[in-house]
Amino acid sequence: MAHEQPKPPQDDPIWAEARALESSIRAIRRAQGKRNPEDCVPGSPESLAIMEAFVRDVGRVLALDMLERGKGNDIDLNGASSAG
Repeated sequence: MAHEQPKPPQDDPIWAEARALESSIRAIRRAQGKRNPEDCVPGSPESLAIMEAFVRDVGRVLALDMLERGKGNDIDLNGASSAG
């Protein structure tokens, strides 16, 4: 019997931020002419390579965010900074 994954709460702000990050990275990759995982046959070597590239892009964005926070910039968790 397959284990059913729990559904994340729809009103969780962290879940909403993760979904926004995912959507943004998908759009940026598409604008750059890169493919996203859903553009390939699931389980194919090409799909795995694109998934790895997608995850690297996510990691790169998260690392940039951590650098900004480390500089002491006033970043609100909801996306607003002291400038706006």
